[in-house]
Order: sequence, then structure tokens, then C-alpha cells
Amino acid sequence: MGGMRVLKYYAFLRGINVGGRVVKMEALVRMFQALKLQEVKTFIQSGNVIFESSEKAKALAERIEKKLLKELGYEVPTFLRTEEELQALAKLDPFKGMKPDAKVYVTFIKDELKVKFPHVSEKDGVKILGAQKAHLFCLSLPLKGGNWGFPNVYIEKQFKISATTRNWNTTTKILEK
Repeated sequence: MGGMRVLKYYAFLRGINVGGRVVKMEALVRMFQALKLQEVKTFIQSGNVIFESSEKAKALAERIEKKLLKELGYEVPTFLRTEEELQALAKLDPFKGMKPDAKVYVTFIKDELKVKFPHVSEKDGVKILGAQKAHLFCLSLPLKGGNWGFPNVYIEKQFKISATTRNWNTTTKILEK
């Protein structure tokens, strides 16, 4: 019979509401609705958009990126995950049993990264524990002067790829929305 299956997608947008680039969540919802996406809502202010569509992820991500470039005037790399993919990720619970004071993150990338794990950069304060498909499981380590390393900057520079990073709590909580 006809029609493709409608999927629930989670868009993790890079560079929203950081570095002085302020985007209101209502504006983001309108941009996604203008693309004829359904049930659009946002989760916290860091560029997480939940919606439904029957389009394939790759073409959809490209359409979203074009729309955001046109509307915002700068590139916004978009990392889409289906509800199924995100649930599988949450079930993995790669940080189980870790000290609660560790800062734990998931970095979303477009394609799998072939690297030996764990991958550690003491000077950048980043430890990549491992990966699952196009997700990297990272720890942010304390640096001198009370700062912490941030995986996204390191990963983009080190591997010359686009990425966006969310803390583990955000990544699992978004599934409740």
C-alpha cells in the first residue's frame, strides 16, 4: 500500500544560542513548520527540535540546513536521529557507574568515526570513551584554572568534521518530550 511511515525525529542543531547567535525557540518552530514538518516542538534553548516526517533523514537534514542558512544567515549543521535511534542510544547507558562529578556528553556526528578508543587529550581536557554508530561518548575533564574541556571544539578540530554535543542528561530527557 501507499505512503511512507511517519517517523519522530530529533534534530540536534549546532551553534544555536551560543557565541552571541540568539535564536528564539518560537522562530525555530516556525522555520520547521514552514518546511511542512509536523508536531514541531523544541526542548530547552540549545537547538533541539522534535518533529515528525516521512522523509528520509539525509535529504531532510539537507533541507533543514538550507532553510536555516536562508533564515539565519549562517550555516547550522543539523544532526537528525529517529526516536528508535535515540532510544537505542539511551539503553546503552555508556556512563553507567561513573562518578557523578564527571561531565558526560554525547557528541553527534554525521558518519561513523574510525578511531581507537579510548581517545584522550589531557591538554584539551577531553576523553572519548567510545562510539556507537555516529555518536561519541565523551568525558569533559578538569583543566588548570577551574575550566573544563569541551568535547565539541576538540572533536571538530582534531578530526576535521562537523559535530554538536549535548550532555547525557539532555540526550536522555529529550525522549520524554
